[in-house]
Amino acid sequence: MFALLPTLALLAIPALAQNSSSTTASQTDIEAIEAHFKQAELVPQLIEEFDPEAILTVSFGGSAISPGDLLDKDAVASSPEITVTPESADSDDFQAGKLYTVLMADANAVGTDQNVTEQTRHWLVNSVGISGDSAPYALNYTGATTITDYAGPGPLEGTGSHRYVIALYEQGDDFAAPSNLSTAGVALGTWFLKSYVSESKLGDLLAANYFQVENGQATSTAESTTPVDSATLSQAASTTGSGSAAASQTSGASAAASAAGSAGGSATSAAASAAATSAQSGAGKTGVAVGMIMGAVGVVGAVIGAAL
Repeated sequence: MFALLPTLALLAIPALAQNSSSTTASQTDIEAIEAHFKQAELVPQLIEEFDPEAILTVSFGGSAISPGDLLDKDAVASSPEITVTPESADSDDFQAGKLYTVLMADANAVGTDQNVTEQTRHWLVNSVGISGDSAPYALNYTGATTITDYAGPGPLEGTGSHRYVIALYEQGDDFAAPSNLSTAGVALGTWFLKSYVSESKLGDLLAANYFQVENGQATSTAESTTPVDSATLSQAASTTGSGSAAASQTSGASAAASAAGSAGGSATSAAASAAATSAQSGAGKTGVAVGMIMGAVGVVGAVIGAAL
């Protein structure tokens, strides 16, 4: 029976922007977004390594997204508001005067060979700063260079759920933009993200988030990926029943239910429904397991009685 379940399980984390008192991200939050990117085949296919130092909260129209949300293209037509919440309050990665590059790339549907198929560059801004006395910090675009203005998603019909990655990279002193992407006003286009990061000598990928947009019914089925079990996250496992772990699981079920309600035949949206179903049926499975144990005890007793 379990073989019939889709094999991509979405793991969402609570949107920190909704909790103004969160000045640092928990280890569970960090591990969850890291695991989410791996299971969505964004790491290492699109991004070589992802060891996040912070949580990137992305909001469209005042509503913060959860990683992997399946959204309507009209809802993400305008550029988002972004805040960043580091894991450590005294992190050297987020200080006044430091510069960053923020970008958005379309990684297409799950199963796309990122080394062969170029990604669409929807947004690229260099020399971004941060503002605020404490986290969550807002991105500050004063003095920044907008290479490519934000262009909302517009996937071709029938090509499945496209994954749109918004990433925040450290921009060090040795950063050197490629000549074709060094001045403002470059139109939406395609690139290999890995090549851009390498050639421009961008620093570490500090934080990232992603959402999905689908146009019509997919004409092909995306290949499956390995499911995520939130219990395997080290911090979640050590704080079972805590507010942080419970919030993460609740957010995951909510995001999965939302994705399942959207039209589309891709494996990612179908798997979201499976995640919600799994979250809602946990208690039922426990009851069944207990019943099976009690039944087994009864059978053993009957056998012993017959022997006597």
